[in-house]
Amino acid sequence: MRAPAQPTALLVALALAGCLNPRGTAERPAVKKVELEGVHQVSSSELEGRIATEASGRWFWQDEHDLDPDAIAADRKRIERFYRAQGFYDAHVEGVETPRAGDGQVKVVFRIREGEPVKVAEVATPGLEAAPEAAAKLGKLPLRPGDVFTEARFDAARAAIQKALHDTGWARGEVSQRAEVDPLARTARVTYTVKAGPRYRFGNVLVAGTAVVPRARVREEAEISVKPGATWNESQLGKAQGRIFDLGVFGGVRVGPGKEDPVKQTIPVVVSVREAPFRTIRAGPGFGIQGSTRLDAHGVASWANRNWLGGLRKLQLEGRVGYAWLPSAGKQGPVGLASADFTQPAAFTRLTDFNLHVEVERGLEPAYDFFAERFRVAVPIKVARELTLVPSYNLEDYQVQSPPGALPGPGSTAPQLFQNCPNSTSCNVLLSYFEQRIAWDLRDDAVNTTRGLYLALSLQEGFKLFGTGFDYLRFAPEARGFVPFGRGVVLASRVRLGVLKPIGNTSGFDETQLTPIVARFTSGGPNGMRGYYTRNLSPVIYVNVDPNCKGATCAKQYLPWGGDGLLDGSLELRFPISGNLGGATFLDFGNVTLFSVDALDLSGLQYAGGFGLRYKTPFGPVRLDVAGRLPSWRDGSLRQPGVQVVEQTPGSAAAAPRVVAAGGVHVNPIVSVHLSVGEAF
Repeated sequence: MRAPAQPTALLVALALAGCLNPRGTAERPAVKKVELEGVHQVSSSELEGRIATEASGRWFWQDEHDLDPDAIAADRKRIERFYRAQGFYDAHVEGVETPRAGDGQVKVVFRIREGEPVKVAEVATPGLEAAPEAAAKLGKLPLRPGDVFTEARFDAARAAIQKALHDTGWARGEVSQRAEVDPLARTARVTYTVKAGPRYRFGNVLVAGTAVVPRARVREEAEISVKPGATWNESQLGKAQGRIFDLGVFGGVRVGPGKEDPVKQTIPVVVSVREAPFRTIRAGPGFGIQGSTRLDAHGVASWANRNWLGGLRKLQLEGRVGYAWLPSAGKQGPVGLASADFTQPAAFTRLTDFNLHVEVERGLEPAYDFFAERFRVAVPIKVARELTLVPSYNLEDYQVQSPPGALPGPGSTAPQLFQNCPNSTSCNVLLSYFEQRIAWDLRDDAVNTTRGLYLALSLQEGFKLFGTGFDYLRFAPEARGFVPFGRGVVLASRVRLGVLKPIGNTSGFDETQLTPIVARFTSGGPNGMRGYYTRNLSPVIYVNVDPNCKGATCAKQYLPWGGDGLLDGSLELRFPISGNLGGATFLDFGNVTLFSVDALDLSGLQYAGGFGLRYKTPFGPVRLDVAGRLPSWRDGSLRQPGVQVVEQTPGSAAAAPRVVAAGGVHVNPIVSVHLSVGEAF
């Protein structure tokens, strides 16, 4: 029975050999590899991107590149030109070799002598003294004495001087540049000659292109950034353009300077807009897969009017209806959500809107099913385009239902799933709270981010309403950073912290008895710690599937309890593969603790590594991630981490029952697979 394995293995090996090697001929050999010898002082990867000679792809779907002597001759000049732009005027290609690297294959080797770089001896800026405000704003130039003289820095310094002029009133200021390079002495003397001209102020804001939207409304929004009479600042034009575009009713916006008035020394601001359709209707299917733990299929429909009853009032109605399967929890059922969202712009001041949001939801979670009604009234404040503050009042009512087995049976030490509804599998959970959300968004693109910083903070103050509800404080900051490395490679990082703390009279009660299950923290899933499925990184309770069963042989069910402390994050390297297809490798970490005081206990962190694929679409990347949890060193050996199992201690006349860690752990599947839309963060 084992004999056929050898031919099969041989066929697989031959197929892989064809996939992993370029196929050339003796007359037209394929380039298997390109080497740059002698490259030490510049980026070899950047230099490879400047030459035409390329190595053939390893896989059958990638391009094969034949040896081209004409391209090699041109590449010698390209390499020397590249080095000259980097300040190496003596660099040259000493030779090119093309040794064989297999049948019909060659390796191309460029031998390079770099030499020493030219350095800046002096930088002069005659004429800049006529614009002292520009000089003060400029600070240090990108090119200074002692620096290697590169063309990029040479041009960047001129652009920096020009920007400083244009941002401090000298709107028509000009800068010319000159460099005297001595290759023998390896020095460069650089001069930037400044002609500042007159200093200007912002003139009137002129609006063109509107049909339905009042021009006064567009002008009012623009004047938040470009105030008539203020000193001219060209950087403010982009901010004004962004503010107008954020009104949501224009398909195109352009803000630029008009013709200057030399007598009044003012420059008008010209705003050109193109109105977009005010009403949109969208509909389509959706799905979500969480390995073997959850499958969702649903349909979504929405209607939006961005000028409802005029005045740029926005009204959006959305509905989602679907069905969810939770095999690990042994349940399935319909799910859905219906919502209405209304925004009145500039309700109180030009920077302050009014927002009203109402929604109802039917949902399934591993520990419970629920119906929810949510109401929110908010006052978004646009401090700046990058900085927003949203104070709000929220009222949420949940009708939660747990499976029959979640009710602790005779002799069980499992705590009540709903602490405020003892000995019941159903409960009403009311949340009434104020919330303040602040976000500082410096990302270049919120959907496909390649650089920037994002900082956010959510603070909730929960309080009882007519004696019903919970008194608590919920604190949840988040930070994200994105650093580009060229050629589409981006290093992304994120860290989140969460603390949920009961407040008020807590005597005689345990912390977890005073925090609502719907407000506790969990992690896991495609947008959390990907070593776990959604909400599965959480302390759990274990109950009998049959609540009347007694003894150790009873079938157990583990249900997420949630925690009052959270710390998780991710480090992810994103890179292009081909066309719209990209990839990522990541390391996630996280922990959800039973008590808030343990949120920053780093010893409990769990880690997961993985890889993923992304395919870019107009509505965001379709993402497939595979993650595996990493073992940790505990009690003298490597162990697979799990989540805390919690139990309830018996009460007494002197003390109420308390929820504590049972000492055991529940280990979920080690590998998790996530399919979703949008980046993880």
